[in-house]
Amino acid sequence: MLNYLTTNFDKVLTINTVSQASLKQIGNELNNFDGILYIDDIGSINTEYMRITTMTTLTYLAYQHYLRRLDSTTNLEIKNFNGSLIINIQPAIFNEIANNTSFEANIMDKSYRIYNMRIPSNKPFQHPKIKELQHIKDKFDKMKVDIDKHKVEALADNFMTFNSPVRRYKIVYNFVKLTAILNEHKTAISSDYNFVSKMLLNNIIESELLQRKGITNTFKFNVFLFNTMLLAKEYGNVFHYDKLKKYLNVGTKTIYNYAKMNNIKIDNGYIIYDDERIIRVLKNVIH
Repeated sequence: MLNYLTTNFDKVLTINTVSQASLKQIGNELNNFDGILYIDDIGSINTEYMRITTMTTLTYLAYQHYLRRLDSTTNLEIKNFNGSLIINIQPAIFNEIANNTSFEANIMDKSYRIYNMRIPSNKPFQHPKIKELQHIKDKFDKMKVDIDKHKVEALADNFMTFNSPVRRYKIVYNFVKLTAILNEHKTAISSDYNFVSKMLLNNIIESELLQRKGITNTFKFNVFLFNTMLLAKEYGNVFHYDKLKKYLNVGTKTIYNYAKMNNIKIDNGYIIYDDERIIRVLKNVIH
């Protein structure tokens, strides 16, 4: 991912953590910044507190384009931040973040989450070859695209779950606009909307994985179910539990216990993932 970004964009700033001191060091770089701010693995930050602080602070900065920190030791102000923010998170760490009250209060509605439904392998990943990515932000800001608002509303209502109505409409509208621009369409056409609908299948997966009991409880990310979906996409909806056991590095008893908790059948050692709706989504989701 990082090699792809640095090959296609001039301004890519990588950071590992966000503390008062580290923000102060790069504060000047972030003023009027219009590049990409990238964290390869938030799990490399060594405490839960700093992981949550990093997520909430950077999400706020990317969403509001402004940040002010003022206390007895720090006087920091970042203005006109118009960059993009990419943060890679492992499932177990995402569960930790989702289970914190800051997730719903400060992160959930201000971010778009993509679930990588692809098992890592030694084969090099073939990134898409897209022309003129370097200046895509300027093009996006300046170019007008005719977009059917009713189609955008329908996509937002059908696919988006964990964003407010206004926010989900804006996300889908921007996806359609960007897709049309990359396809050199001044008016969004069926293929643009269809591509975005495939992207948004990602949100149906999220609707199954982000769970909570009661509206006042915090969220949990179902790590076991995510990995079951991942292997079902790779091997089909019936596969031997040993594959999941090795992938998660856990014991047989753990697999059986979590399968029971998630109402997933195991028959003669074979996991049977029979959620037909999600199976259809997994076959078509863009990853």
